[in-house]
Amino acid sequence: MPDPPSATPATPLGGKAFGQLNASPLLTLATAGQDVMRRLRLAFGVHGLKPRQFRLLDLLEDRGPMGQRELGEVLGIDHSILVTLLNPLEGDGLLVRERDPRDRRRHVVSITPAGVERLEAGMAAQRAVEEELLAGFTAAQRTELAEALATIRQRAGAHDDSTGDDC
Repeated sequence: MPDPPSATPATPLGGKAFGQLNASPLLTLATAGQDVMRRLRLAFGVHGLKPRQFRLLDLLEDRGPMGQRELGEVLGIDHSILVTLLNPLEGDGLLVRERDPRDRRRHVVSITPAGVERLEAGMAAQRAVEEELLAGFTAAQRTELAEALATIRQRAGAHDDSTGDDC
């Protein structure tokens, strides 16, 4: 015997919390964020990068050489996780770690020219995903979306990436 029809029509996202458009903006945002991250992982993966490695290279290219501890603090990444991101990047020649001549206990991390090239390829991939997903947005809507997301990120304390999630 087939199940009786549901009183509330099913939605693509499923469940009562998603039953109405914008019934739960944060649940919708979280689901969209997972979908976007999946696309970014695929786009970066074509270039041999994970999203956090992309962020790391971007930071080094923007700020210049940094101590390994400082790099972890700025990214909000635990030291043990940071090492797992640095090792393959160093192995691929995208960055170098050198002992600080003034303090031999400190390692300074620098992006290499190959790292800059890989970062630029990752940036192009990121922009392609963004253009695909935001194609119907006006410039004003994109700005408004960016501002709203920045506010949510700030309030949610999104700096704490030490959980090991690959964002």
